Amino acid sequence: MRRKSLDPSAPVSQASMTAPQPDSLPQVFLNHFYVVLDSPTYKAVEDDAFLRQHFAVNEKRTTTNADMTYTGLYFYGINTYFEFFDIGNSPKDCVGDSAIAFGVDQPGSIKVLQEKLGPSLEPSLKSVTRLYQGKQIPWFFMATSRSLPYESGLSCWVMEYHPEFLGHWNPQPKGTNRGISRKEILQRYSEVLNPVDEPRLEDVVGLTVAADADAANSLIDFCLHLGYQIERKQNEDVVALHGPDFMLLVIPATDRVRGIREIKMRARNLAEREKERRLGQSVLKFVGPSATWSFR
Repeated sequence: MRRKSLDPSAPVSQASMTAPQPDSLPQVFLNHFYVVLDSPTYKAVEDDAFLRQHFAVNEKRTTTNADMTYTGLYFYGINTYFEFFDIGNSPKDCVGDSAIAFGVDQPGSIKVLQEKLGPSLEPSLKSVTRLYQGKQIPWFFMATSRSLPYESGLSCWVMEYHPEFLGHWNPQPKGTNRGISRKEILQRYSEVLNPVDEPRLEDVVGLTVAADADAANSLIDFCLHLGYQIERKQNEDVVALHGPDFMLLVIPATDRVRGIREIKMRARNLAEREKERRLGQSVLKFVGPSATWSFR
């Protein structure tokens, strides 16, 4: 199902549709995303005491796998998380470069997706490792979109954690050290990092992404094949993609606006003084049990 353009005058109003789905297609959630920030914004985020002490369990981490080494800021929710990279020390080339990693929670789901959605994915699953105590240990399996590969300014993939990861990475004496769900993995991350008392972040529930026509069409097609529903509103050049507990808005890119532009999150209620924070070229706002983080 290939769209030639994001023509806002298309005769679809408040309508939803899905691509034909194979039987027994696994549910595909948001796992995490990343976006490359300008250096002043990255520094403002890194140095903000509220973000580092109260917003979410977090870390500045250097990750080494068999292919590359990279450093970023990580903020962890219950099931989802996100990464920020500094353009001055980034594995990507431009401010605004972004990636969306979808995820599955049931063992074997990624192989089912690979079999049923083969034309949409790279021909073989990639096994990604992570360095731990001098050894590369199995971390997750990765099925990458053919049309939005890692090398592109907007990339997408589906991932499934390796069943042996928790048994090899910081195994806990009182834990089961097994499991592949997003929640189980992020719980382990939280167990080995500095605790945050009553973190404000619960989960990411929406993203707004600015993409050119080719990337937007590729992203829409990819999400449709993952079982997401598409909604287009007449006379609005915006496409909404609805998945389980997550919505993706695709808007047109410009010379100055590209990549992930806004994050929507579930959040716990805050004190009045915490309602808005300006962080470089971004603004984080809290309204009741929700939050938005917008990038200019």
